[in-house]
This record gives sequence, C-alpha cells and structure tokens, in this order.
Amino acid sequence: MLLTSSYELKTAFAYARSFSLERKLYYIDSQMILLGILDSYANDIAIETADREKMVQWLHALDWEQRPGAPVPTGNKPKVPIMTEAERMLENATYYQKKLGDEQLHPQHIILSLLSIENRCQYKFKSLGIIFETYLEQILLLRKSKADVPFRSPKIKTTYITLFHPLIQLFYGARQKKVAVERYFRDAQTLLQYNDIHKCRMLCQLVLQMQPDHVNALWLSGVTWRVERNFQKALPFYEKVHKKHPHHTGVLAELAHCYSEMGNHEWAHQLYAHALSLNPGSSELLNSLGFECIKLELYVEAISYFDQAIAYDVECAYAYNNKGYVLMHLGFPAAARELIDKSLQINKGNAYAYRNLALLALKDQDEETAREMLYKAQRFHFKRNYGNEVEELLQRLGHQKTTS
Repeated sequence: MLLTSSYELKTAFAYARSFSLERKLYYIDSQMILLGILDSYANDIAIETADREKMVQWLHALDWEQRPGAPVPTGNKPKVPIMTEAERMLENATYYQKKLGDEQLHPQHIILSLLSIENRCQYKFKSLGIIFETYLEQILLLRKSKADVPFRSPKIKTTYITLFHPLIQLFYGARQKKVAVERYFRDAQTLLQYNDIHKCRMLCQLVLQMQPDHVNALWLSGVTWRVERNFQKALPFYEKVHKKHPHHTGVLAELAHCYSEMGNHEWAHQLYAHALSLNPGSSELLNSLGFECIKLELYVEAISYFDQAIAYDVECAYAYNNKGYVLMHLGFPAAARELIDKSLQINKGNAYAYRNLALLALKDQDEETAREMLYKAQRFHFKRNYGNEVEELLQRLGHQKTTS
C-alpha cells in the first residue's frame, strides 16, 4: 500500500477476519472485505442506505466457497491469509487513493477498485445502478472535487512469454507441459477477470498448442471473443467444448447466443429448447427462449416463456423487461411501461430496459425523455453487451434536432 490504512478500513478487515474464522473458511477475499465495509459504515462510502442493506443481505446469503487445503490458523490471534485477488484489489485501491489525493486508504478506494474488476461484486453493484462512473461521480460530488480519476483495472504480473516460446515448447517433456499448461491457464483466468482480453487469449493459445483438447482453455478462448462481440470467432471454440460436453446447459446456451447474434434464430431457438429440456426450471433459459420467439415473431409463445420465467423467479428482471417489449410491440404501451419499470426496480443497471423506455418515449414523440433514456442505456454499457443500436438512435435524434 502507498500509505497507512484508515481506522474504518482496519475495522472492516477485523470484521472480515472474524467472519472468516466463525465460518471456518480461513481466508479473506474481496467479498468479505466489502461485507466488512458495508456492515460497519454507512456514511463514508457514498452508497444509499437501501442499496447498502441489499448488498449486506446478499453477501450474508452467499454460499461461501470452502477452499480445500486452506491451512487452519492456530494460536490466540491466528493469522488469516488474504486471497490473491483481494491483494490485487488493495493494490489497485492505492491507485485511487493517490488519484483522489488522500493520505490514508479508505473504504471508498476499495469500492472503486471492486468496480474495476469483473467479479460477482461488480455485477451485484450494477444491479443496484452502481457502476464505476456513477460511484466516482457520487464521491466527487460529496468532496466538491473535480479530480481526474480514470478507470483502471488492476495490473497483474503473468508468466514471461518469449517470441520463441512455440519453438521452445517442442522440447518440453510431459511433466513440463503439464506444469506450463496449469500455469498459463491460471494466469489466463486472472487476466480475463481484470479485463486484459488480449493477453488472456494469447495464453489460451499457448495452452491449446500444448494440449489441443484442453476444454477450459477452449471455453475461455470462446469467452474472449464473445466479450468483444465477435461471435463468428467464438463459435468454433464453443462447438469444440460442446462435442465433449453435449448435455451441458451452459455450453448449449453460449452456442445458442452466438447463433442468435449471427442471425440464425431458428437454430438458436432449438438449442435453447434442448438446454431447457435438460434444466426445466431455469428462468434464464426460459427468458432466452422467449427472446428468440420475439426474433421469430412468435409473440404469444414469447409471453408464455416470460411468464414461466417469472413464475420460477419473481426477480427475473430481464423477463419483465422483455415481456414489456412484446406488449409495446403489440400496442399496449401502459402495460409495457409498468413491466419495464418493474424490471428496473429489480435491476437498475439493465441497459436494455432503458433502451425500451426510449422506444416508448419515441412512440409518444417525447424526444427529450427518449434521449435521457438512451444516455442511461449507454452509461450501463449497452454497446458492449448488445451492439450499436443506442448510438444509432442517438445519432438519429441528434440529426433531427439539427434539421428541425
């Protein structure tokens, strides 16, 4: 760390340590540190009370991972190790500490760091409408500051790779290959979590050169292309994984998603239906099937799937939103708006819901509201998840404004 931790942070760490020991987990990870912060402080972290309470409830309800082989602490004041990902989170937090000009490391720096990492905490924050940009704005507003604090994913050190590595590995024995494969794949997983897609993909390629049937490296390679919305390149990797695990619903869902994004909605529908037959109670699969029905203009079937998804999970935000879109398309704007608003009550970071509210506003010729909703969709990373539609709509509105 750059400087000393604040009293608040030391208290949060003490809470995390106690939480760990009471549950015989014997480690401290990022989620435990966040729980310590949320459960100990309400005024210093720039999060509304209701959102803070939801986060605390979620963290308490987590099925905490029992890490096999973790050493059992001994003595009157046993030491509990901090996990590697939590150490990286703390290192990145010191970057935000420096950028904000603080003399001590505070809980706010930790939360900014968590919001820069792809993990469960980030997704839960987003469901409350809290992303890096919005949280930073709240902090700067509270401090009456205009500091320039750019988004920064934690820097990590990985295994050094030379240009001659493909030649060198020709001379590896079986044991050397096994060790290298394990090390490269472990680093690749970490790089993906910290948003370094290119290096992650490169390490997966090295793994596959040594072990072409390495299922997890194939899967991770598909993920690296999917997050860049290059579904044609993701598809071959997912298909290879599917050959080895033909009944894995997650693999089937990823395959279906690729085909859907590439425009083959009939085949995507069949793949989702097959996945649902293997896991009939999945609200996510039911929602995905309903979405494909929209693409195929099977609106009655789509509503049926969304209703089933909601019956299995009353907080399936995407099902409420998608059903609202169908009702909007069928000419029931009031019912549509009610469902989309319900979706946003559950997941405030649902970019697609803001896009749908923009479409409703455009139907009412309310360009100001439409523009506001499109900016919100943009803020919650619509482009990264769904494509360029929001940008195109904003450009169209901008053109209309200049020509009117």
